[in-house]
Amino acid sequence: MKNSDITQDKRQDILDAAEKVFSANGFTAAKMDEIAELAGVAKGTLYLYFENKQDLFVSLLEDRIWEYVATLTKKLEDVCSVHCFLETLAKVRGQLFIRNQWLLESLSHSLPNFSRELRLRIWNLRKGLEEPTVEALSRLLPPDHPVTPLVAAAIVNGALDYTLATLILHGQPVVLEDVVRALEQVLLPGLSQACGQGCSGE
Repeated sequence: MKNSDITQDKRQDILDAAEKVFSANGFTAAKMDEIAELAGVAKGTLYLYFENKQDLFVSLLEDRIWEYVATLTKKLEDVCSVHCFLETLAKVRGQLFIRNQWLLESLSHSLPNFSRELRLRIWNLRKGLEEPTVEALSRLLPPDHPVTPLVAAAIVNGALDYTLATLILHGQPVVLEDVVRALEQVLLPGLSQACGQGCSGE
């Protein structure tokens, strides 16, 4: 195995351990010693890969977001209508929120204390999050649609994110089928202007 592969594997081991510790204890109470022990490395090794606990947390966030972007991009490749787009987006994005509730909660509590550089890294993730939806809507919306794909993507993602975050932060159950239905009722009429609504064009 190449040194680069070993380095990448060790970094991933640390991220996986950090996810378990952060999810169990929250960001503030999580200890680097515990993360190192769970990852099977010396505490000093953590700092060869990550500057501090905040950097480790943001790196984990980036890892999960790019994993989501890759999954969503692939899922949207075969989508052929706005209806199917909304359904696919809600399910994939919803699963991201559900599986990472701890991340959302930790981020909402700890973000104000993060450095400006780390907050900027988190903010820049928004562009990556938008790209698959912008690309899909560029393909699905007609050229004369009154709303541009970029604005449409921002509206859809914003509505979905706020809905999911509100349910999670208020301790309400997230039923993706209900979220999809609500999104369709509110957003589908506008997005479907001059578009087919079903995968078969019905």
